[in-house]
Amino acid sequence: MTPLIVAHRAGNDPSAVESAIRRADVVECDVHVHRGRVEVRHEKVLRPTSRLWERWYLLPADTVVPSLDDILAVAPPDVPLLLDLKCFTRRAARRIRRAVPEERPVLVSCRSWWVLSAFRDRPETVILRSCGNRFQLRVVTMVPGLGDRVGVVAHNRLLDGPAIGAVLARTPRLFSWAVETVERGQELAANGVVGLIVDDLEIDWANLQMADNDVTELS
Repeated sequence: MTPLIVAHRAGNDPSAVESAIRRADVVECDVHVHRGRVEVRHEKVLRPTSRLWERWYLLPADTVVPSLDDILAVAPPDVPLLLDLKCFTRRAARRIRRAVPEERPVLVSCRSWWVLSAFRDRPETVILRSCGNRFQLRVVTMVPGLGDRVGVVAHNRLLDGPAIGAVLARTPRLFSWAVETVERGQELAANGVVGLIVDDLEIDWANLQMADNDVTELS
């Protein structure tokens, strides 16, 4: 069996979705709620204005930001989406949930773990608690709630052997982002990581092999 390949941020651009689904199993979107609109973008809003910024530069004021509906319109209904929720409240998470058809296969992740409860009663949704530092990764292995349906997504740099083992002792669903090479992808897969979030879809990820106890189904 092979790990799931997730196209990092490909779901932020409607024009990138078609090529991404030819090379990946899942398409990732960064999902925000801004002024009641569910939109997809990696850029942040410069408060109190509505200007967008990314890595210390401002985007043009007339930058067009796609809505989640724009992505749903171009992604075939059987293509799974990984929705990385960029929100801090359950109210916003519920607004995002209402924007996604019930029949659409989705995974949801967030650094604000409490908002993920908005998706707990959505059938067959994979929920991922996102960890961007070692403290979060240690905490996620200690708090209750992990299992077959609730898993973890962590930055590649955090996942050495002991860290992978600690997570897998709690849940079989471990994903990793910022995977840049086939060699690192193979190492992670061989140690039980079931999903690799990658930027470079020109790399041939198809031949990676997982350990025998892999879990690659979304439901």
